[in-house]
Amino acid sequence: MGIRIKAAILLCLMSAAAYSLFGAYESMHRSHTKTVNHELSARFTDPIKAEYFLRDKGGYVAVYEGRLSRTPLTITGIETAQLRSADRELLSTGIPVSDSAEVLRLLEDLGS
Repeated sequence: MGIRIKAAILLCLMSAAAYSLFGAYESMHRSHTKTVNHELSARFTDPIKAEYFLRDKGGYVAVYEGRLSRTPLTITGIETAQLRSADRELLSTGIPVSDSAEVLRLLEDLGS
């Protein structure tokens, strides 16, 4: 193989490595500075039909009955500071939950 072909292949590989490195850096940087897209909550229950809501209460995940409830049914031992930033953002606005089985599933996910 000629020297020019080897140099061209090497240049392509170096460019691909640099592009990948830049992309990885940007994705890590954006995850810490970008606010959570509220479309993420679309996977959860319709807020109008939700029976329960998970929200932050004093640094812990709390379960509320309905959106307007000010007193939690229970405050879990799950510290919100230990959760991912996306989960903390969703908890700050309230995560709608349709039934008690779904509450248990979400608490299990948040606690692991």
